[in-house]
Order: sequence, then structure tokens, then C-alpha cells
Amino acid sequence: MKYIILIILVACLSCSSDDNDTTIKPNSEPVSIKIDAIVLDGAKVTIDWSDAKDDDGDQIFYKLYIDSILITETTESIGSAILAYNTAYSGRIIATDKKGGTTEVNFEFSSLKSKILLYSDGSGTLYALDLYTLKPLWEARTPFVDNHTISNDLLYLGLNGIYGLDILSGEIKWTSKPDTNNNDYRNIIVDDLNIYAFGSNSTLYCVNKTTGATLWERSFLNYYAPLSIDSDRVFVCSRNDDELYAINKQTGLADWSFKLSNNTGAAAKIDTNPLIVNNDIYFGDNIGRFYSLDKNTGVQNWSVDAGQFNSFYASPTQFKELIIAGTYSTLYAYNLNNGSTTWEYKPNEGTFETSPFVYNDKIYIGLSKNGSGELLCLNANDGSIIWRFDLENNTTTSPIVYDNVVYIGDWSKNMYAVNAETGLLNWKIISKDAIFKSPTFILGEGEIVIYPSINGLKN
Repeated sequence: MKYIILIILVACLSCSSDDNDTTIKPNSEPVSIKIDAIVLDGAKVTIDWSDAKDDDGDQIFYKLYIDSILITETTESIGSAILAYNTAYSGRIIATDKKGGTTEVNFEFSSLKSKILLYSDGSGTLYALDLYTLKPLWEARTPFVDNHTISNDLLYLGLNGIYGLDILSGEIKWTSKPDTNNNDYRNIIVDDLNIYAFGSNSTLYCVNKTTGATLWERSFLNYYAPLSIDSDRVFVCSRNDDELYAINKQTGLADWSFKLSNNTGAAAKIDTNPLIVNNDIYFGDNIGRFYSLDKNTGVQNWSVDAGQFNSFYASPTQFKELIIAGTYSTLYAYNLNNGSTTWEYKPNEGTFETSPFVYNDKIYIGLSKNGSGELLCLNANDGSIIWRFDLENNTTTSPIVYDNVVYIGDWSKNMYAVNAETGLLNWKIISKDAIFKSPTFILGEGEIVIYPSINGLKN
């Protein structure tokens, strides 16, 4: 029995060592990865990267970080996240086989610039509409009479004070109350240093944009007016008086004023905000007269008379050597140097209660027709009609155009986006109340701001 056991042991010892090699092979690390694509879709970013190959055939796990925050852990070579607009980001992807083998890639990218349409409705709600998603980024209360005025990344409103709201969040970042007895501030306009606004007591205030301190104030005796500015002056055209004032920005005093003549028996007044072009200023009155003045002296260059009952209401705008100005019944193209009429357009029905907007040699303007409306596109060179787009109701919303899209609202609560070339509808959204006032477009943190022609900053 002992003999048999010995033979078996010897036989085992004589086995080849190659048949029992238990040496552990080193783990093969994943091969390096690279970014294939970064796709931006509104606030969403999708990162697509190459698969990390592993010679051992191990399952690879990925961790996606953006600004050192873990976004996802996955076995797929793709990940996505919702990010803030207008922001630079750094990213990192770590690939591991869970056996100690890792590889990684670092990258940088920027999110999309925000595209926001600001508009308000009759309920006093201001909407900051995200044009990627067509959903509001935020809503805020706004006074009935206001302008959407933007400087850098702040939107200035005048409800119970002058407030600067963050464009992306609507959060109040700045405030000033020039007069504690004033509830609302309107016709807000800004330059690099200061804010100019009318209080509800018809006093014009100049407020420092950094400190919020009131630098000067000037009473205009129970009326307010649209404003325009240049580097030296604030121009005030009274809606309830008959005078244009050039107010010195430094002192608040009038450098000059221009009083309308009154030889018709009608009470003359100025309904349009002035348009500044080079060294001249243009505006119309309520008894059919349109003027060009030297903006530095107030001396009249020329005037034209469209007829006593042809009140200029639409704020003027410029196209090449033409001033485009409208009465309730007719749109005129005046030569800016001498006032001669190049062309005029008179619709068969309806009234112009909005201001014209010029884009790519075309003029866009809204027409009200006693319960319905139209958005018109005219050839800016000769005033001929190019297309019409039907609105559900009257409109007092002056259109704006950006990137070949026209934005306009109506009294049936609709905000429309219309293709500027074809006149076809891109989309329509419904607000809580009728839309009476004009929209403003903002790209990014105020890199591009598109104001309607009624806003003096369009100069």
C-alpha cells in the first residue's frame, strides 16, 4: 500500500510546470479617449466621446464632470446636462475598468448665448421668453407705461422705484428710489454712466448707474414724454405740450428748446419720440407737420405738411437717405436732407398705430382694422407691398426683427414670430392678456439688443 502511494506522488512531481502556471497577468488599462462632439440645444449640452478600448475586454465605466461636478456615471460614451446660458465651462471624463486601470480627457466649451424676447401684456406681467424653448425664463410685474431698457446684463424697470433685474433670472440686482413719493418711473433710458427716467409726478430724474444716487431732476409740469439721447443731451418731446427740449446731461438744464407754431387753431403737440441721425433730429406733430432740426442748436432745417387732420403718431426710423415716418393713415419716406417725399403708402383700410421697423431693405409695420390686424412688409426703396400677414386683432405693438424673424403682438393675447422674407408663421404663443406694447430682443448678456422704433435707444 505504501508502494502505490509513492508511485502516485512521484508521478505528480514529474508533471510539466507549464501545465500549472499560476502567474497573474497585469491588467491592461483602457486606451485613451477623445471628444467626438459637443452638441448645444438651448440650455442642454450633450457630450459624445469615443469608446475607450481595453485589451482585456473589461467593461468600461465613465464619469462625466462639468466644472468639477459629477454629471453622470455610465457605461455609455455619451452624457448630457442642463447648463446656464452665456457661460464658459470645463469638462472632464474619466474612464475606468474597475480594476485600477483609468484614462481621462479634459476639455472646455461655452454654452449658447441666450436669446430672450421681452414683452409685457395688459395684466402688467413682463415675460422673459426663452426663444429656444418658447417658455418664460421668468416673469415680473411691470408698470403699464414702460420701456424695456437694457444695459450690460441688467433690465431696468420702474415699478415702485427703478430696478435693475438680471436678464437670465429676473432677480433684482440694483435699485434706486429718486423720490419716495413716486410709485412708477417710465420712459427709462440709459447711457454708459446714468439712467434717465420720468417719475409719475412728471419729473425727469438723472440717476447714477453705479451708485443709484440722483444727480439732478427737472420738473415738466404734469406731463411725461418719450426720450431720446445722444452723447451730450436728453431730448424730450412732450405728448401734452408743444415743445421739444434738449436737456444737458451734465446740468439738467435746457441747452435749447423748439416750440411748435400754432396757426391752425388746433392745439399743437408732439406725439412721436425724436429720431437722431448724425447731427439732426426728426419728429412729427399732431396736426400733420414733420420737422428736421439741427440737434445741437435747435434751428429748423426743413418741415413738411401732410395735412391738418393727418397726425404723426408712429415714431420715425431711418433707411439709407430716407426718414420713414407715419401718420394714422399714411406711411411716408422723406429725404432726410430736404424733406422731399420719395414715396408714400396708404392702405385701403385700417390705421397705423405702430412704428415702422427697417430690416434688409424692408419695412415692417402693424395695421389695425377695427377688430382685426395685419403685419405688413414693404419694399423700403419704393413703398410697394411685399407681403401681408393676418393678425387676429388690432395691434399697437411695434414690430422688431432679428435673424430674419419678425416679432409682433396683438390685442387677442398673441405674440407672433413670422418669417421676415416669406411672411409665413414660425410660431404663435398666447399670453394672459392683450399685448399692447412692443417687444425687445436680447442676445446674450446684452451683446445685441434690438429695440422697437419707439425706443430712443434705437438711435
